[in-house]
Amino acid sequence: MCRLLGYAAPSPRTTRSVLSGNQSAVFQDMTQLHKDGWGSAWLAADAAPAAGGAPTDAPTTVHKQRSPETGAGSLDLTQALAERLSSAQIVHLRMATDGMACHAENTHPFLVDGLAFAHNGSLTPAASIDAFIDPRIFAGLRGDTDSERYFAVIRSKIAAGLDLFDAVCETVAELRPLFPDASMNALILSHDALVAVHASADAEVPHDLFDASGLSEADLPQDHRTAYYLMRQRRLDDGTMIFASSGLDIVGWEPLPAESVTRVDLATLVTETRVLSAV
Repeated sequence: MCRLLGYAAPSPRTTRSVLSGNQSAVFQDMTQLHKDGWGSAWLAADAAPAAGGAPTDAPTTVHKQRSPETGAGSLDLTQALAERLSSAQIVHLRMATDGMACHAENTHPFLVDGLAFAHNGSLTPAASIDAFIDPRIFAGLRGDTDSERYFAVIRSKIAAGLDLFDAVCETVAELRPLFPDASMNALILSHDALVAVHASADAEVPHDLFDASGLSEADLPQDHRTAYYLMRQRRLDDGTMIFASSGLDIVGWEPLPAESVTRVDLATLVTETRVLSAV
């Protein structure tokens, strides 16, 4: 179980500036509960600017930073949120479930072939996903999480010829019957798109994990008891699109449609949303 945050902006910005106020600190404070690692993926040019600060025409690609250590008090996480400039970024805070190990291979986001993926949920038994994965892609899996397998199904569909948006939509629609009560919420970042999956309509709030955390009710992040899996979106005046799990100040945000996938074109910031019941 995890927290997801992502944005796409018309020009490079920090996560702190996108969220404004103290919300970047509020997000990092959620590592008191989601303490089993953190990671981010972002767009950056492949080459540094030329001498004198002249712009470069180097292609923009997806990069990642991950740590299996807690983000609570982490200077690296603080810097990723407050100092890293990017036109698109996703951030993931992990709360491991089902005995999954806290090591680098299980830490989100996963990044393969220029595509980054972060998931919030638990798809068990994970082995039931294996039949949907191309054997060549399955052979390259490095961890043992259901999330990496979920990502591998998307990658398998892309390898079969689908574009990213269709691959994500078909994956969620295909796996949903296997996991009718699970959260498939996810963020996916490529060089030209940010995709948000909000598919958790019947997922049960993990009250047992909250109770076992030792945190008081006052210390639990906002909305965690009532809307843990609800993902919201917000468009800023400059066109920036933001997606986030619950826990932040929700003033000015609106829920993503239930059981839907939304794509943001990074060149235009135009969005397209597909409700999966209509797929």
